[in-house]
Amino acid sequence: MTSRSQRVVQLYEITYLETGPEPEVRTVEACEVAAAIEYAGEHGMQVRVRPCRRPVAKPSTKEEGAS
Repeated sequence: MTSRSQRVVQLYEITYLETGPEPEVRTVEACEVAAAIEYAGEHGMQVRVRPCRRPVAKPSTKEEGAS
């Protein structure tokens, strides 16, 4: 059960290819995907972008009960 103080956030897995023996992997929110791709392009890197299977509930930034 989710409360009204939470929102569902879609996460994506960004894999920076050819960064060494183990590729660098980061998990970002949907709103950050474009910035990750732009950063990779500016530095001549290739990336693989995959959606994470399950969205995660993120707590609201509003404080409950605040007047």
